[in-house]
Amino acid sequence: MTAKDNLALVVLCSTLGYDMKSDKNTVKPLTTTAYNKLEARMDSLGFMPSIFLEERFSDISGLFAFTEKEIEQISQLLGRADKLGEELDRLAEKKIYITSRIQDNYPAKLKKAMGKQAPIIFFYCGDTRLLEGETVAIIGSREITDDERDYTAKHARISAQNNRVIVSGGARGVDSIAKESALHAGGKVVTFVSDDMTGYIEKNADFILWDKMLALSAFHPDAAFQGYNALERNKYIYASSDYAVVVSSGDGSGGSYKGAVDCIKKNYCPLYVKDDSFAPPGNKKLIELGGLPLNEEHERLNK
Repeated sequence: MTAKDNLALVVLCSTLGYDMKSDKNTVKPLTTTAYNKLEARMDSLGFMPSIFLEERFSDISGLFAFTEKEIEQISQLLGRADKLGEELDRLAEKKIYITSRIQDNYPAKLKKAMGKQAPIIFFYCGDTRLLEGETVAIIGSREITDDERDYTAKHARISAQNNRVIVSGGARGVDSIAKESALHAGGKVVTFVSDDMTGYIEKNADFILWDKMLALSAFHPDAAFQGYNALERNKYIYASSDYAVVVSSGDGSGGSYKGAVDCIKKNYCPLYVKDDSFAPPGNKKLIELGGLPLNEEHERLNK
């Protein structure tokens, strides 16, 4: 795959180059489902994504049998291709780059686990090879007890000492404690960010510079927080991990619970759940749904 193929996906599937908030009439990029359909058409015709940048769209649109709505959408997306250069340069100055599903440095575990539902592009800052090692997601609520705090720190520390890379969502609570504990133990962390990736990178620049951390986002680096994006981000955490540990979960609700249930249903990775006298009711429900009980004697803590 060429750099031009990658650029074509950025043009078609990202919001770079315009402000979606300031212009409500701006055409939306292709969704994952829409791009999958386009990809199938390209495969049947023997084309690569770069065809949309190398040929006039009016000359090739008939070959794809596009609807009028599709022609309008893709035409507008391609029309902003020249505007992306400045935006890509701005991101590159911040060491933020873009990989797509057709690139070699795209998260391989995630792509295997999610298949065609994997995001078309990821923004990233850091060494993408961090995801090639053994990875463990440590999951939990923002508001936690002292016991859950200690448990999180211990598991992250032991994981780091055993050369496992911690996969996190960067949120307050379990996410942040796991990240800090792993880094202080000399370990490495991969964070999937759902909002303000630029700000997150600035706060963790030293760790990224020394290849101790990798930050990724499927959303614009300057995106504001949205609950839907956070839930989507949780899928990427599980799908990039060799296994996951749920420290604390809401009782049938909340992002931690919903993400864990989704992981069980779609089998993104083995899901272990803290199971002791201090475990909250949500943990018990996850075990009933198929989560694997985890206690202090389990090999994952002491291996």
